[in-house]
Amino acid sequence: MLVLALLLQVAQGSATDTVLAAARRAVNALSDTAAVRAAGFAPIEEISILDRTPFQGEHWFNPSRSDTLPLVPLDRPAFVMFGFVNGEYQRVGIAYSTRLRPAIPSPVGLGGDASAAWHDHYLCSIEGRPGPLIVDGNDHCRSLGGNPFPRRTVMVHVWTDTPNPEGIYGHDNPALPFIAVGLKPPGVHDLHDPERVRAIRKLALAIGETYDARMPVSRVIDRANTDSTLTAVAREHRAAIAAQIPRLQRADADGDKTAYDRVAASIMREWDGLRQVYERMATTSDHQARLKSELDDALSVSKHHR
Repeated sequence: MLVLALLLQVAQGSATDTVLAAARRAVNALSDTAAVRAAGFAPIEEISILDRTPFQGEHWFNPSRSDTLPLVPLDRPAFVMFGFVNGEYQRVGIAYSTRLRPAIPSPVGLGGDASAAWHDHYLCSIEGRPGPLIVDGNDHCRSLGGNPFPRRTVMVHVWTDTPNPEGIYGHDNPALPFIAVGLKPPGVHDLHDPERVRAIRKLALAIGETYDARMPVSRVIDRANTDSTLTAVAREHRAAIAAQIPRLQRADADGDKTAYDRVAASIMREWDGLRQVYERMATTSDHQARLKSELDDALSVSKHHR
């Protein structure tokens, strides 16, 4: 049995390596935003708000590459994802996508690798609202008085350019904010303890605020806010977080865990204050529910972790 298990691990590793190599070849010429724009990609937005999240970066989408069949070719990724790496804007990964009707099951694996897990996005059209809304499902769309799109978008990420402790197919990459500011990213061993995971992701959310990588609902709430006092307090928390990043970098470079943990704890306290500001800004039940849902997801290991 042990020999069989080892053989299965080797086979899975080989399949993953094959998919990763093919994915990298597919975007070899798409190294920057000018190249992807020339190839027909454009950054996606929600109600005119740019997609730039702490654990996924920015998605640039080419609709001509999003098919309606469950078999997705490895040479045609529909998304190229950009983020910050040591302060520079770079490609961090890609995503494959197809659009399927509700009754059609999601693809199984990718390119022969069964470990690749796909995730769904449901789009909703609401009268009077510019552009589609991403919702939790068709029932959620109808509860908002909207009309569900006839097909759901099914995706799988492949982290071609940045390490991801949750695996190359992870839905999220919690290492991105650390990489963005030149800190040592978390590793696979950091995912074993739920409290450790929560602390890592909380610190990452705080770091993301310093280079404008935020949870989508944070942007929606911030834009809808009309209280200038809350806006000012939010800016103060972001500035306080940014001011402590150099201290965190020094402790990281020196290998001083005590100093690192002390600065990280201070940064996370500022994030707690910022979260409370977002909660006060969220004046509608929809915004309040969405904030809680996104925050709960952001602070736990991705359900699509492999």
